[in-house]
Amino acid sequence: MRTRGIARCGLWGPVQRGTPAPVCQSPSPNRGWPQSPRPLSLQLQLIESLSRKLAVLREAQRGLQEDISANGALGEDVAARLQALCTPGEFDKYRLFVGDLDKVVNLLLSISGRLARVETALGSLGPHAPVALREKQRLLVAQLEDAKELKEHVGRREEAVGAMVARYLPAEHLQDYQHFVKMKSALIAEQRELEEKIKLGQEQLRCLRESLGQAPKGC
Repeated sequence: MRTRGIARCGLWGPVQRGTPAPVCQSPSPNRGWPQSPRPLSLQLQLIESLSRKLAVLREAQRGLQEDISANGALGEDVAARLQALCTPGEFDKYRLFVGDLDKVVNLLLSISGRLARVETALGSLGPHAPVALREKQRLLVAQLEDAKELKEHVGRREEAVGAMVARYLPAEHLQDYQHFVKMKSALIAEQRELEEKIKLGQEQLRCLRESLGQAPKGC
């Protein structure tokens, strides 16, 4: 059983971690946020277009969740086969590695996102940025380096665990294990990116509706 590799919709283009919410003005159909008001019909068209894009992103999110569930099932199948063959101590190391892989990928994404938001704020404030914000940037940079070291440590453990798995599982099931580990990290990152795209689209839609005096409609 393998999870399929799906190319998700790249609506709004690549998401930069920590992209700030847009100012509540009507968006230009070409680029940026204009200074002059746009015709009502154009704003309504933009609302309709954003709503369609959000619907596509939510459908992609549902498909991604199916991939995550399928990959999790593949991992459980690998674990069951391995547990029947290896020692309890070796299986504990395997389980610990898989759990730590989840944690370190989420940690890296979280710190990267927070650092991107701080650096965006620093860029907009320039020399007027408060000292506290610069200190926060320094701390996040240090935390990111620590997280990268943890990721390297987990990578070295992956090699050791992979060698152990190869001693017990035949080639077909070894490939399942390798696929499971590779997709686990990729799916976590893809899930975070889709969540950020949806959040950005919701904020843009809210701003457009507010500019028209419309109440939010659960976007």
